[in-house]
Amino acid sequence: MNVNRESTDASDMYQLPAKFSMDNLKALQLGDKLSTPIERRYLSQHVKRYPLDLRAQVQRILINQDQTQLAGALQDCFIALKDNGLKLRRELFEHSKAKLSDEDQDYFSNWLNSDFASAYDDRFVNGSVLATGLPEKSETLITAPERAETTYDSHFQEAVDCLEYGQLDKAQELLEQEVINPDGDPRAEAELLRVYSYTNDLESKNRLRILLEEQGRALSSDWAQQQQSANSRVAN
Repeated sequence: MNVNRESTDASDMYQLPAKFSMDNLKALQLGDKLSTPIERRYLSQHVKRYPLDLRAQVQRILINQDQTQLAGALQDCFIALKDNGLKLRRELFEHSKAKLSDEDQDYFSNWLNSDFASAYDDRFVNGSVLATGLPEKSETLITAPERAETTYDSHFQEAVDCLEYGQLDKAQELLEQEVINPDGDPRAEAELLRVYSYTNDLESKNRLRILLEEQGRALSSDWAQQQQSANSRVAN
């Protein structure tokens, strides 16, 4: 049987999935090899889970310079930083400005000259994974009595309630956000480690540990102890 193998690249067999090839990739400007729909989708998912991973935010904006999702990627960075990182937000906007529509240019330009509460008007920009989902500023259609305040003071407090009701995935996500935040509740770290121990989600734990170490964060000895315990279970 004559089989034509000329068009086959043997290296394709060993191409790692995006989560392995892009996790903790330090370069901000990714090359053409990583500028594919799969890699862009991976960065979108990563930013949705870790909005304060600024390296991933910048990588995603740069990798989308010629894509329709550029404005949405930029919006996600603005949403994550809120009133912080003005210099970074301004530099990313100036870098992307020529590729944005006139409407989007006005939107982000006004945002840079205002605060988060005034500038973020609930609208959804194509490509965003953090926006609330409205195509334009929401308007009140029916006047109703004001609802009692039900917001939490921190992700940690909300996560504790989620744990009480068995919502482990939601609790883990909230605790991860609280741990990433340098000003977050210090109790969140121990609680998150307990969740990781229960769910055995070593992949998420290791990814977060590396991210925190790269931010220069001092981690408690419990991270290493849990890792040693996990390795021992695998060995046995």
